[in-house]
Amino acid sequence: MKTHRTLVVAAAAWLIATVAQAANSLPAGTLITGQVSGASTMVLGLDHGFTEEAGSNITALAATDLEFLTGDAAVGIDFFSDGHVQVWNNTGATGLTGSYSFTFSFAGLSAPITGFTPLDMTGVAGGTVSLQLVDEHTVSLTLNNVSFASEFGSFTTQIAVSAVPEPGSLALLAAGLGVVALRRRVVA
Repeated sequence: MKTHRTLVVAAAAWLIATVAQAANSLPAGTLITGQVSGASTMVLGLDHGFTEEAGSNITALAATDLEFLTGDAAVGIDFFSDGHVQVWNNTGATGLTGSYSFTFSFAGLSAPITGFTPLDMTGVAGGTVSLQLVDEHTVSLTLNNVSFASEFGSFTTQIAVSAVPEPGSLALLAAGLGVVALRRRVVA
């Protein structure tokens, strides 16, 4: 019975470590490349001071700062380390006319992106917001004539990155379980 309890505790500790790793699914410094088409044809990144210059569509995830603005300054995109993505209406009006189609590619992730879903859409009053997982490193976001519940309104989505434990943590778990099994044989 004591061995069983030990195994349960070891497995729970490993599970908690895996979940903690997944909580930081987009680590600060992750390079993000943005593209936009439609009402604006340019996306400008924080690393370039939101100015139009070569490479300004590539920026590193900064945990406390807005990462991208469209060239017409109508839409702001903010990425967070926990996978949240906040999309801001920056027009000063409740309506965002036209269509904006974004793609964002992430370089240097330790695990593949497994989902891109709405999280809090209460800030959207009308229009269409489409989210799509393009591949394991790329997501797509399309806004069509979106109206917001307030001026400078926003909504939040979630990027899910699969929780792949590091090989070292798996080896440690296997070694611990092996020791427990050997102790059980010696006691028996």
